[in-house]
Amino acid sequence: MRMWKINILYIFLCLALTACAGPRFKLDEGARGKLSEMPGQIDVRIDGRDGYWHYAIVNGELLLHKSIEGHVPGRLEKQPYIRFRKEVPSWLPKIRGFEYYGPYRLSPDSSLMFLSLSSEEEQFYHPYFVIIQTEKKEAIFQGRSNNQIEDIAWSPDSNMFAVLDKSSRWSFGITGILFYVLAHPIDVGKFYLSIYDWKGNLLVRTKVASGVLVGDGRVSWQGKK
Repeated sequence: MRMWKINILYIFLCLALTACAGPRFKLDEGARGKLSEMPGQIDVRIDGRDGYWHYAIVNGELLLHKSIEGHVPGRLEKQPYIRFRKEVPSWLPKIRGFEYYGPYRLSPDSSLMFLSLSSEEEQFYHPYFVIIQTEKKEAIFQGRSNNQIEDIAWSPDSNMFAVLDKSSRWSFGITGILFYVLAHPIDVGKFYLSIYDWKGNLLVRTKVASGVLVGDGRVSWQGKK
């Protein structure tokens, strides 16, 4: 067998072994200490082509609550979603160069609202967000997540909020290559969790999952049971 064929076979086998490893769920070591200081419990649920997983972050540890493999995707509820393009309601400030587009959440005390933004150059992609003070209808912070925002959750005391975002790429494992040949490429996603204080200061960021086939995610934050 010629050397170039051996190299191609080697690469294919490496990719196949990577694909067989399946989804991986783990917190970054450097984030555990800060996460242990967070009040209550943060839940992360991920629904993909290859399974459904429900994890809880408690005292800086990522604990598996529920796992279902081989199911049909669609177990996640629809989160509050907003989209205003040219016509912005009077209760929202206009953000030059952006439109309101994506998940949004009102804080438990109703004083603040998180709203996703999409830039005019990157329509249908919302890594940006803004924090609105509801009483004054003013933007107190405008920021950007590293990837597309999947979901957001406020802490029970309204002092912090958690953002779940996702990066994705085409899958080059066995399943991904097969779908690519059939002209239906599938994505492999990585999920990250970032926690900010109510003013928009980033407190901690960590990866929570990788290798998820075509996955969606949700995050929730509740007080200690």
